[in-house]
Amino acid sequence: MTGVVAASVETITTALRAVFAAERVATDDGFLQRRDPRVSLLSMTGLALATMLTRTLAVVVALGLVTVALARLSAVPLRRLLARSAVVPLASALVVLPQIVLLPGDPLVEVVGVTVTEVGVAYVVLFTLRVGVGVALLSLVVMTTRFSAVVAAMRALRIPVALVWTIAVTYRYLFLFFDELQRLILARNSRTTGDSGLRDGWRDARGIAGTFLLRTLDRGERVGRGMRARGGARPPSPYGRSRSLDGADYALVALAVVAVVGSGVIRWSP
Repeated sequence: MTGVVAASVETITTALRAVFAAERVATDDGFLQRRDPRVSLLSMTGLALATMLTRTLAVVVALGLVTVALARLSAVPLRRLLARSAVVPLASALVVLPQIVLLPGDPLVEVVGVTVTEVGVAYVVLFTLRVGVGVALLSLVVMTTRFSAVVAAMRALRIPVALVWTIAVTYRYLFLFFDELQRLILARNSRTTGDSGLRDGWRDARGIAGTFLLRTLDRGERVGRGMRARGGARPPSPYGRSRSLDGADYALVALAVVAVVGSGVIRWSP
């Protein structure tokens, strides 16, 4: 096995394990697992909206503490939640990082003639925290609710069929996507003996990328033909269990409503 290919296999295996581990969390007995999927989806979306609305650090911290509390009540390991939620805010931080020198304000530090301002640092920190809390809230929905129940909840909430269909097909196709890539890498590794250098690894990666693109397109065509053969022109009709809402469901929705209204009032109040 080449070093690059071996590392790729390990990365893919880790990613698939994380996905299946999330499915196992959804079967645990926790606070969000006991909620109606419609309530979980609406409430977490509302809390994420409140996080995006606010421009106050204290409010973001408070919503972050609510996220941690919900994760603990739902038996979601905080390390796993952080791992699933860290990529997007880190990427966002890199995008807005130039603001630490572009925004005018009191100088904080000067490096090689470039002045870092307090306003710029505060903006980058607040923006990154808002994105991180919002992504963590939405990740809680996926980690504590089966995906089929999430799709059924979106249909019940009258979300446009085209959007629901796109999300459902994308989620299911991801498994085929990674399965196809893993097969290619394992096939390549089975024909390779001994250790090889970085250059050989990159050459293997280029060859695999081209073959993977062609096989992915072919697999997509076959999936599409299979869906049409089974009546795929009809919208998805996921099965969702109906249940009566209890006091905890209403309390969670009320929390989300208060968060949205409070964030809006704090932001736009004179």
